[in-house]
Amino acid sequence: MKKTVDVLVIGTGGAGCRAAIEAADRGVSVLLVSKKEIGHSGATSYPVAEMAGYNAGDVSNPYEVQKHFDDIMKAGQGMADEKLAAIVAARAPETIDELEAWGVPFEMEEDGYYIFKSCFSNYPRTHVIKGHGEPITHALKLQIEKRRNIEVLTGTTIMGLYVRDNHCTGAYGYQDGEILYIEAKAVVLTTGGSGQAFERNMNPVDVTGSGYAMAYEAGAELVNMEFMQIGMGFSHPVVNIFNGYIWEGRPKLLDKDGEEIFSAVLPEGLTSDEVMHEHRKHFPFSSSDISKYLEVVVQTAIKEGRGTKNRGIRADLTHMTDEYIAALPDDCGIHHMWGIARDFMKSRNVDLLKDEVEVAVYAHAINGGVRISADAMSSLPGLFAAGECAGGPHGADRLGGNMMVTCQVFGKIAGSSAAEYAISQAAIRTTGEEAVCQMTDDPQYQRIMELLHKAIDSKALLKRLRIAAQDHLLVGRNEEGLTSLLNTVNELKRELMTAPAGQNANLANIDFYHMLITVGIMAESALQRKESRGSHHRSDFPQTDPKYGSPIIIKK
Repeated sequence: MKKTVDVLVIGTGGAGCRAAIEAADRGVSVLLVSKKEIGHSGATSYPVAEMAGYNAGDVSNPYEVQKHFDDIMKAGQGMADEKLAAIVAARAPETIDELEAWGVPFEMEEDGYYIFKSCFSNYPRTHVIKGHGEPITHALKLQIEKRRNIEVLTGTTIMGLYVRDNHCTGAYGYQDGEILYIEAKAVVLTTGGSGQAFERNMNPVDVTGSGYAMAYEAGAELVNMEFMQIGMGFSHPVVNIFNGYIWEGRPKLLDKDGEEIFSAVLPEGLTSDEVMHEHRKHFPFSSSDISKYLEVVVQTAIKEGRGTKNRGIRADLTHMTDEYIAALPDDCGIHHMWGIARDFMKSRNVDLLKDEVEVAVYAHAINGGVRISADAMSSLPGLFAAGECAGGPHGADRLGGNMMVTCQVFGKIAGSSAAEYAISQAAIRTTGEEAVCQMTDDPQYQRIMELLHKAIDSKALLKRLRIAAQDHLLVGRNEEGLTSLLNTVNELKRELMTAPAGQNANLANIDFYHMLITVGIMAESALQRKESRGSHHRSDFPQTDPKYGSPIIIKK
């Protein structure tokens, strides 16, 4: 199957949908492709939290925009791109107006928007959308349906990018049992992160690191791949984010025998109450403050075999009644947000005041990605990126509520820039059979086709990769563990490459290959950074080292 289009957008989460809309409004033809239907693809609408945080200052008050920028840069600890951070802060407010005009409801109070001070922020600006990002993707889907120059192709796995004359000029994939060849003047990657590479993750099954891997294989630069959001999550009986404000309620954490888990790990003089109180400020793990011991303690207890049969730690929240919460001081939003969290969990048949629940350490979002410029173009001409797939707007730590808004800000920029780039191309350099022939002659294409038809249990191999990544690429990284992980990646690559050929196509092989490439890049970046900074925690180098004060850029 062959298709020719002006702009190809890969991925239908918040960033991809926004990019497609903007490109279409510039008058070009757009092909929007994804593995699953809009609203069921990508992390934006994945039901893993009771709400979505959405960061934006008041555009009428330059001070608020400046403080948003300042907070991004402070959390980034020298790793966020100053120009990209400034764009996010400046353009965030207009995205709220846009989303509201399209029907997205934001949580309100009597005097206007309900906002709170979210992760790593020094100023309250985080707006709330109930139901996580589902209202966003629903609204964007309706806008896409109104634009006749957007073709949506779901059930499609894009396997690789095509590069000709040092320009990205298309992609190839698999759809309805046959190979799909797409010739495009511009390509936008919005494929999300790589959560599925970890045993414990809060991502849907289609978030496999494919964008990182394909961009890397095509020759584009990646940046900040050692930085990722790691955080506590409910792990049983449902999976859900354990938002930072909940720690102000001092839940009790117990091992499988009902014993507390802190005493053997915390430094002398530090209490669990102090650790939890500090963690009220942010959901993600950070090596920058004493809250880090919470994830370290939980991960240590589970690795030592003190976890439950579900490999979790028991969490007792039954004392957190309305009266108890109302009596707490509130500088983290717990008074307003605890009721939303309880109602959301009840909707999933869990009563936090009655039922036993468990928690564990999870991989959440990647802070780095394909290195982009202010117009969202990668270092490879013709290839653009936005959302979690793109690197630069975030750094060592990321503000809570900044990923949703970055998807909209840079989704719009990527769509606009890709359309302008496509218009600037007088014509697609080749067409029809000639383009397909050139694509199929590419060595990377031939390798992917070979992998697609390998007769191997890639799901069993993936399980080995996930366990290794869970053990060595979350908290407590060190040279021994990262080296072991890289050895595992190389061993699994050999097993995949040397497997016998089969007759049937197996798309799981391609997802697995992309995860191998991405985990290898993340581990190599983490190995190079011999310090602890924000979300990157090296147990063998626990201090921040000014020598590593600039981002690590990876290129094939």
